Amino acid sequence: MKLFSKFLIVSVLMVATCATAFAAQADAEWIRVAAADSRSEARQAADFVCSGTNDEVMIQKAIDLCKENGRQLFLFSGLYRLGAVRDFGDGGPKTTICIRNMHREFAFVGERRQITGWPKDMLVNGVVLYLQPEALSTVRSSADIDILRGEWSACGIMNGSAFRMENIAVFAPDSQHPLRAVDLQRVNSAEIRNVMMRAFGKAILNGLVYPYGNPPPPHPDCIGMTLTDGSNNAPVNLVNVSACGFGQGFQVGGEHVVMINCSATFGGYGFTFGNYPYHCAFNHPITMINCCDEQNIHLPLFNSCGDNGGKLHGRQEVTMISFNCERVAEHAPGRKLGDLMREVRPGTWRGNISFTRQPKWNAINSVDEPIWAEDGSGVGFVTRNNAHRSACGTVERRSYYPQYMQQVYDTDLNKLLICTDPAKRLWRDALGNVVQ
Repeated sequence: MKLFSKFLIVSVLMVATCATAFAAQADAEWIRVAAADSRSEARQAADFVCSGTNDEVMIQKAIDLCKENGRQLFLFSGLYRLGAVRDFGDGGPKTTICIRNMHREFAFVGERRQITGWPKDMLVNGVVLYLQPEALSTVRSSADIDILRGEWSACGIMNGSAFRMENIAVFAPDSQHPLRAVDLQRVNSAEIRNVMMRAFGKAILNGLVYPYGNPPPPHPDCIGMTLTDGSNNAPVNLVNVSACGFGQGFQVGGEHVVMINCSATFGGYGFTFGNYPYHCAFNHPITMINCCDEQNIHLPLFNSCGDNGGKLHGRQEVTMISFNCERVAEHAPGRKLGDLMREVRPGTWRGNISFTRQPKWNAINSVDEPIWAEDGSGVGFVTRNNAHRSACGTVERRSYYPQYMQQVYDTDLNKLLICTDPAKRLWRDALGNVVQ
């Protein structure tokens, strides 16, 4: 009996501790929202409780109140079912949730940080914004639709609307519709952390563990995240952000962009650059560190390099540090691989790329497969396959698929060689002589 009493006391203390933690969110800074399936103590502590039907209405009310009262938004863990998209009258795409331009930093924060890549874990422990299939039946199939976006303005440059989003999952119903899960075009500065975007929402809710079942090729305009419309000393940082199943996982643009541990998997293009309209020629660095492109149909696409008017074009810098590519045809949507990394206008982009490329499932990194298309793409980059040694014998050197202007010291020939034509595997010495 004494043991039971001690257990009861401990349980009461734990409940009290949880209540205190929730109450801590009740200060003047936060407005709290709970889902229909959030824990009972979370629902009790929330300012708004969703019903499980058209939860976007309650979330939008909370956002609008945040703007009115200078508050931030906190979402308790749970599944938020979004039932409709609508026109917010600001000139932007129809959307489910609109982040108001508050002329300050606005925080949109989920309760629990998700460190795993498994959607089922997010459903159990995280905040999931799920656009239900019936929401798409109210719009034309060709409509421009967002699940979550910033309030529209003339342009996204220096509009004063900074946005911090953490610990959130955004699920599209499927990969076959043109939409954007997260649209940051009209956000001037963005801090995005621990965000998961999935294009297989309906299948995930039906028990899909991961899209190993060969999903169909996605719609090319089914997009995970679109970055900002240029910037002016306003950094954009993404940390631990993943996109799975989209036609374009990340539409990357803007300037002063840093992406760390971001992954794009099982889609069309994992990453595209300059592939959406923008007002400012983004000329300052885009830097990606330890990002991965796995089981997508195509490798990254580099489209327009400059502003839309063509006044400034070319020489935009993209740096990829330890960029991992994993390409296996039987695991890509449609079981067929597409384009290598390419520039729409070859030679216009600049940067540094160090990469590894895994050609088979659970295989060592390849030394003899290309990463750039053989059409002049990539000549403005310093590209290095990290699986290559910088000094080796002739036999090993000949086994490499070299990069343009790659240097290798051939220990058999005792000379430094430079590749001038990767497609032909053509090497020259310092005097310009062709070396076999």
